[in-house]
Amino acid sequence: MRKLFVFLSLLLALSMALAACGPTLTATPAATQPPEATQPPEATEAPSGPKSMDPTTYFRPVFGEPETLDPALDYETAGGEIVANVYETLVWYNKDKAAEFIPQLAESWTVSEDGKTYTFKIRSGVKFHNGDVLTPTDVAYTFQRGLLQGGTASPQWLLTEPFFGVGTDDISLLVDPEGNLYDDQEAMKAADPAKLKETCGKAQAAIVADDAAGTVTMTLAQAWGPFLATIANNWGAIMDKKWVIENGGWDGSCDTWQNFYAVTSENDPFTSIMNGTGPFKLDHWTKGEEIVLVRNDDYWRTEPAWEGGPTGPAKLERVVIKIVNEFGTRFAMFQAGDADNLVVGSQADYSQVDPFVGEECLYDSTTGGFNCSPVGDGSGPFRVYKGMPQVVHADVFFNFTIATPDGTNPYIGSGKLDGNGIPPDFFQDVHVRKAFNYCFDWDTFIRDAMLGEGVQTLVIPVAGMPGYDANAPHYTYDPAKCEEEFKASTLTSEDGKSLWDVGFRFQVIYNQGNTSRQTVAEILASDLGSVNDKFSVEVLGLPWPAFLQSQRAKTLPLFISGWLEDIHDAHNWYQPYLIGTYGRRQSLPADLTSQYQELLNKGVSETDPAKRAEIYAQVNQMQYENPSLILLATATARRYEQRWVHGYYYNPIYSGQYFYIFSKD
Repeated sequence: MRKLFVFLSLLLALSMALAACGPTLTATPAATQPPEATQPPEATEAPSGPKSMDPTTYFRPVFGEPETLDPALDYETAGGEIVANVYETLVWYNKDKAAEFIPQLAESWTVSEDGKTYTFKIRSGVKFHNGDVLTPTDVAYTFQRGLLQGGTASPQWLLTEPFFGVGTDDISLLVDPEGNLYDDQEAMKAADPAKLKETCGKAQAAIVADDAAGTVTMTLAQAWGPFLATIANNWGAIMDKKWVIENGGWDGSCDTWQNFYAVTSENDPFTSIMNGTGPFKLDHWTKGEEIVLVRNDDYWRTEPAWEGGPTGPAKLERVVIKIVNEFGTRFAMFQAGDADNLVVGSQADYSQVDPFVGEECLYDSTTGGFNCSPVGDGSGPFRVYKGMPQVVHADVFFNFTIATPDGTNPYIGSGKLDGNGIPPDFFQDVHVRKAFNYCFDWDTFIRDAMLGEGVQTLVIPVAGMPGYDANAPHYTYDPAKCEEEFKASTLTSEDGKSLWDVGFRFQVIYNQGNTSRQTVAEILASDLGSVNDKFSVEVLGLPWPAFLQSQRAKTLPLFISGWLEDIHDAHNWYQPYLIGTYGRRQSLPADLTSQYQELLNKGVSETDPAKRAEIYAQVNQMQYENPSLILLATATARRYEQRWVHGYYYNPIYSGQYFYIFSKD
């Protein structure tokens, strides 16, 4: 997630990560305001709506759907939205404050003086949706299972680092430090049994339950500043050990964990079933059509998590998430009152929606809330929230070694430099990557796709953290330099022609329904074609799950994807971009990643912000001189909803909507 980002409306709205991108905020917390404070009395009267308005059900049409609903594996926002409403974590975010944490399934916790040991007092009397009672054993098992399941498609690197040491981004490194077991379940099964047992023992020793005392103790390899921020997000969601085992999950034995290592979503028994403690239960998921959640009438919360917050069962009885890929269809549903929230595909769509807005709520950075006022005569049926700061951005990623299963790959044409394709190592040429950077028109993208509500992204991390530098070296649109770099390439065809003379053809890939990313691809294709008419880039959209799977298979030559931070810290940006999630999917060379790894290990271990900034400045310079991507632009966010919806607040770390806070009238 941190997260791979599917919903552009969130992309346009979220700037943190979430570690989304950040998913560990360090900003000073804003003063708490009750949800109703975002809606002044004079602006809350909504006009009479369509008769189809149902106060018991929240209707949300979206594009894209989850890859999996297993909290230990899911690492994208479509699934994260469902996980956050069905499962719960030990600690949760204090309303709109992504860097401030409150008790959830842990009613309290203590931290040792050296910062390495956390002891959580587990809340008593909480029940899972199937009626099982939550115990400390469930909590310990959940974290042990996640660590041992591991796999680079999962978010578990966020936990293996604090538990087993900086740079340990997968449990397989404890079995084979050389990294030969990454994502290879069969090889893991064949590994030294003694080493397998030792690795499992380390995970169990690091996380210990005491059911009698009602506690779970976690011991880290080193002090880890963003630890609470890490376990607050969806991969820290607690599962029912008994239920997991009954449904084919790991049995908790150190003799069997390797059989579950690096499980894929299609083989994960928990991809489509859920059993949490949260305010909603999964009713059903009909893939390609809808996900329906129903209210948990036995929800445990008797006291508000924050002043003015909700208690008891949710006000909504059902949440219906419909898969509607076309913006025009989503907008028509919104106009008819058949949708409570509008997921916008691009900022270019704002102009269609704005004439129907009757209330505008502007983000107030000093309070973290909104100042709302009528628009025009106030009769418009929609409400818009504007100006939310971003902790997310999308970028263009080069694949250095494009996979060719069975010797072919439809995305790269002929697979040769012959004017009708590109070779698998096309993007290993630094001149090609520099040329692509010089051949993207940021001004056109910001003006046309973002309606001017964005700025060029200059470095990988977002503002407000070490590594961000508004004066860092960066690329600008320069067709002359683009041509110069292409002509400097040493790539040649079989008959000795230069890249410039022979040209190329391949496909650039985005996730279907994301019109902003489609626009990026179209601008890039147009700019390249205007420099040399022999340069042909075809634009292709794939469904979200297929898009993710193709990334992991490393078959995409050039793809546009996003990052929503997991914790608000530079490490949660640099690590996935250069070493982890995207670095692997781009097949970055080992010598390059080792250079980045050395600097990033120093950066995350350094506690002095100024010294961290110096380290990350070196990373920024390396990325400029040897680019592995095209950094695009960062936008502020908007959110459109019907004026009969109440309770919304903005927390940029959320993967999507937190439905527990909503009501309708």
